[in-house]
Amino acid sequence: MGDFVSNFFDTSDFPARWKCGNWSEFLGWLHIASDAATFGAYFAIPGVLVHFARKRDDIPFTRLFWLFAAFIAACGLVHLIEAIIFWHPVYRVSGLMKFITAVVSWGTVIVLVQQMPHLLRLPSIVATNERLQLEVGQREQTQQQLRLVKARYEALLWGTRSIVWTSDPEGGFTTPQISWERYTGQTWTEHQRFGWLDAIHPDDRPSLKRRWQAALEAGKYQASGRIWHQDSQAYRTFAVEAVAVKNDDGTIREWVGTVGDIEEQHQAQTNLGVIQSELARKNRELELIYKAAPVGMSLIDRDLKYLRVNETLAKINGYTRDQHIGRRADELLKELNDQLLPIYRRVFATGRPVLDVEIVGKTPASDQQRTWLASYYPLELPSENGDAEQDAVTAVSAIVQDITERKEQEQRLRESEQIALAASQSKSEFLANMSHEIRTPMAAILGYADVLLGHLQDPDNRNCVLIMKKNGQFLLELINDILDLSRIEAGKLTMEPDDCPLPQMVADIQSLMLVRAEEKHVQFDVEFEGKVPRTITTDPIRLRQVLINLIGNAIKFTDEGEVRLKVRFIEDANPPVVEFAVMDTGIGMSEDQIRRLFKPFSQGDSSVTRRYGGSGLGLAISQRLVEMMDGEMDLDSTVGQGSTFYVRLPITSFAEIQLIKPDLVTRNSEPEALLAAPGQLSCRVLVVDDRRDVRHISQHFLEKAGATVATAEDGRQGIDAAIAARDSGEPFDVIVMDMQMPNVDGLQATAMLRSLGIQWPVIALTADAMKGDRDRCLNGGCDDYLAKPIDQAKLVAMVGRYAHQVPVEQLQEKRKARAERLRASLEGDEV
Repeated sequence: MGDFVSNFFDTSDFPARWKCGNWSEFLGWLHIASDAATFGAYFAIPGVLVHFARKRDDIPFTRLFWLFAAFIAACGLVHLIEAIIFWHPVYRVSGLMKFITAVVSWGTVIVLVQQMPHLLRLPSIVATNERLQLEVGQREQTQQQLRLVKARYEALLWGTRSIVWTSDPEGGFTTPQISWERYTGQTWTEHQRFGWLDAIHPDDRPSLKRRWQAALEAGKYQASGRIWHQDSQAYRTFAVEAVAVKNDDGTIREWVGTVGDIEEQHQAQTNLGVIQSELARKNRELELIYKAAPVGMSLIDRDLKYLRVNETLAKINGYTRDQHIGRRADELLKELNDQLLPIYRRVFATGRPVLDVEIVGKTPASDQQRTWLASYYPLELPSENGDAEQDAVTAVSAIVQDITERKEQEQRLRESEQIALAASQSKSEFLANMSHEIRTPMAAILGYADVLLGHLQDPDNRNCVLIMKKNGQFLLELINDILDLSRIEAGKLTMEPDDCPLPQMVADIQSLMLVRAEEKHVQFDVEFEGKVPRTITTDPIRLRQVLINLIGNAIKFTDEGEVRLKVRFIEDANPPVVEFAVMDTGIGMSEDQIRRLFKPFSQGDSSVTRRYGGSGLGLAISQRLVEMMDGEMDLDSTVGQGSTFYVRLPITSFAEIQLIKPDLVTRNSEPEALLAAPGQLSCRVLVVDDRRDVRHISQHFLEKAGATVATAEDGRQGIDAAIAARDSGEPFDVIVMDMQMPNVDGLQATAMLRSLGIQWPVIALTADAMKGDRDRCLNGGCDDYLAKPIDQAKLVAMVGRYAHQVPVEQLQEKRKARAERLRASLEGDEV
């Protein structure tokens, strides 16, 4: 035995198996490969058995698995050693391994024999499967029933607005409350145990706790309060009810309850109380209104019986309030039935109010005829089906006011208005006559002054005539200002907007005002600041009038220094505006003077009037003209330093504006138009005027220009002269016709000439300056308009234009177009 152990790994005593016997290469390797494969399989099988035994603790006899694993592993090692012996003859190791395998094998046999009775008592696989299938079926049925119960419970929780809850005997939540979480928004962490109290309104918690203590003895809990509602983010009123679930010994095992949302019911009750209070208040107010109202008020049913009436209406009708109630209106007010009954029938039939009806007649309260203003309103009750069109009118409410005195006052006002209109008409006629009567002699004065200047050479004599002419022109300007102010106050002055070339207009004003500035030895400049519109839409005549007035005042009140007109376009204003700034270095004004400045016939103070003269009308007229052009006028002034007047006119269509940078305006010492000699005429002219001096001046101006002139004293003579000239074959080229003449005036004469087929150009000559003069003349058949006093250059230029430039056919087309426009305007006024 000692020799066996000491030589356990010694292989020198035995040859390798390859050297024992006659081993072929194939046979040797067949043994080696088979033993190696067997070893691998014998070691894999124990590994699987050990893994199975470790994973399945529920399998009985797990030690047998371990014993089988040891047995098979030992057999595998024997086969491995057999393969190694082909090279290394370790027969001692092989013998020991075979001995171990034998011991393990017999140990396995002994254990199997011992465990065999137990193994035989194990059920068969078929029986086990049947029993498992039965248990699985029973378990699935139970689970299905549990799912059904759970679904019903969840449907109950989710399908009701109420909260279903369970709690322990003390009232704490021990399980998650789904409906509580859904309603209040509290998570399970927040509402477990007594966390649910946080969802109750703080003011309601004490009362709920007191009721809970009382419910512990009674076994039933009822209370109400306010609970937080997650969806509406507000506290809502609730009612809670709960019952106790008890054990066999009578002790409480748990509570089961519901929380119902009664917010709508609570609000309805609250609103009902509010409505009832409001209804009572309105009834009191209505009663007070009926009693205190200064107008008559009543309520009449479908039978025309009075349901309610106030004291004021009772006095109007001549009966007491008690005498009205229950009686018919057609019985009490018989004289007014023909007016009242149709109104009541109409309101009951249509359900629409009848407003502001005048009732005229008598009642028992008054023997005199009176006038009442009445309105009738239907009182409707809603139909049962809710259709508004089928609502029934059950009563009519009437409001009656005695307007007899007001009607009398209105009549007096109408009479006063007629008197005022007559006075205004008289004023207009007076101004027109005054204009004619003053302008006509002024025409002669200024005209003869021009004639006289043509014959005088002595400087002193010419200076006297020039002074006379200058004062005549001043008097004419004063007349024009008075007429303009009168037309503005009467609302008879209208704007005539037109496209106005801005740079050209400013250049014309500069040329005109430069003469006045040079007379006073004051520098006058014009400046364009940045780009300005090429054209603006405004009334060019009135804008020119305003700017000339402002510049004229600036020159008049500036003894030394300069006057400047600055024009700029303010694009960022809303709306954009064109600003004209007239700046001077004159005497300036104080705050008190500025406040009086824009009043008619007012200047800074009396000393200004004495020193500089003037009527004080110019600024008042200018300001009103600017306002009529939708503009504004502003002023900055400092005493002793000068003044700046601003005129700002809005630009209505900014998209179509073309901005330009104008060239510097060329200054002339005198306008060319003033220096130019009158044009030469070669035509026959008929002058018709009842004033000999006007005929003489017109004839002198025209003949001096080369025309052949004939005259007539009135419209009748003018017609005869025109007919004679036509019949003689020497027609007139132009007729200058005065509009105001005795016998036959200018409009009548022009109409008769047109009816006789005479289509020569007719120039209206008039001293009228009121609104509509030009339109009236043109609509009457004239072709142009010339106002007195007569301007020599304008008269000669206008006669030359119609005699030499404009064909008669073109004038006929213009007259026809004007007649069509006038006819359309008259038809529109009739509609």
